[in-house]
Amino acid sequence: MWDDRAPLILITFDGLGDRPSAELGNRTPLEAANTPNLDELTRIGVSGIHQPFGPGRATSSERSHWAMFGQSQPFPGRALLEAIGMGIDIPAERPHFHLSLRPAVLKNGQLHALGRVGTDDANDCVGLFDALRVMPHELNPVLHPLRVGECILESDVLSSHDISDSDPLFGHLHPVLRPLPLESALDQESALFSAELMTSWINSAVELLLSHPINKSRMADEKPQLIAPVTKWASKKTGLKTFEQSTGLSGAAVTSSALYRGLAEILGMAQIHIPSDLENVEADFEARIKAGLELSKTHSFVHIHTKVTDEAGHTKQPKLKQVVIEGLDRACNLLPELSKKITVVLTGDHATPSTGGVMHSAHPTSLILAGPHVYPDDVSTCSERSHKSGDLGTITASEILPIMSHYSHRASFIGHATGCSETISLPDNPVALDFSKTRNDNQVDRKSRTGMI
Repeated sequence: MWDDRAPLILITFDGLGDRPSAELGNRTPLEAANTPNLDELTRIGVSGIHQPFGPGRATSSERSHWAMFGQSQPFPGRALLEAIGMGIDIPAERPHFHLSLRPAVLKNGQLHALGRVGTDDANDCVGLFDALRVMPHELNPVLHPLRVGECILESDVLSSHDISDSDPLFGHLHPVLRPLPLESALDQESALFSAELMTSWINSAVELLLSHPINKSRMADEKPQLIAPVTKWASKKTGLKTFEQSTGLSGAAVTSSALYRGLAEILGMAQIHIPSDLENVEADFEARIKAGLELSKTHSFVHIHTKVTDEAGHTKQPKLKQVVIEGLDRACNLLPELSKKITVVLTGDHATPSTGGVMHSAHPTSLILAGPHVYPDDVSTCSERSHKSGDLGTITASEILPIMSHYSHRASFIGHATGCSETISLPDNPVALDFSKTRNDNQVDRKSRTGMI
């Protein structure tokens, strides 16, 4: 027996999945892209299709990553991850939310959001948030700045975070929504109280915003009024296991935004933060791979993330997404050689269609796995169409880390308890029994018989 375990690197091309478009000859951006390095990684590895939560289930990045990181413990909420990633300290157990200020129109008693604020709205947003901070109301929230038009809202008056979003997300389909107590809330009375309090605060906030001089001035300048304060991503900081406690692996991440910084920090993962450079795709991703390699010298699991594929998909320009993928492929020239020593998985966390009106979808997302213990399948080109016939078949997000552990010779044995909790992988640092102070009676007896003591 010998130790031939391999390190693991999980690479996420955010929003990689897509659907065929006429502009690309009825191909997806990945199918249309020239990807010699990803083709080679496919040829020497095994492939499949990643559908994070099963067929037909569209999802968000944070939920996919939580599952891809092997986390079965309750998800704490994206608002918390964003707050931690921006250095905002939220007291434990205090409900908090992401608050956005959005342009909107009031029509037939309903508020209809008109997209999102832009950088030109920054000063107006600051002034309006300042007004909301001092608005008399029982909720009495604290508003922590995030980005333009965004805050973290926390309140010690709220007794529950188990309430629904007021942000419709799809403003072209739904008006601003009423916060409701979640059916899953264990304390329904507390959830109802918090939902009604949040509803009251939003109503008061809209009244204030409608009459505020900043919005009066915007209306005179024929700019949309910023009158929709909407909440989402209900969160609460509670005790969580670290990544290593829950998986057995010492974890690290090359992060790209506040969300991923917060995700790594809340799971106790080491990290190197490289802000996304959307203008220099190839150089940006080369830097991420190099940082990931450094982290892999001291950690058994490393996550490398890039946002550029998702951003390209949201522009609704299939050709742009194709070009972005080609830039990423050029930066992946080290991966085939790297996979001789490290188990590498490359996939997307969800699909971001570059055509149509949806934000995220459940379209198939390619997955490639290559490593020193991998016997290749028969697939040799990188695309959703070809990866459907790969040996991995269709897998969910929660299956990725166990599969990576298996191909890295790190799979934990079911039924073998190596610690106080079951882990996905053989633990890097199991708690050893300390014998340093144990008296060796056999050694003492032998010495006494020979007259040495």
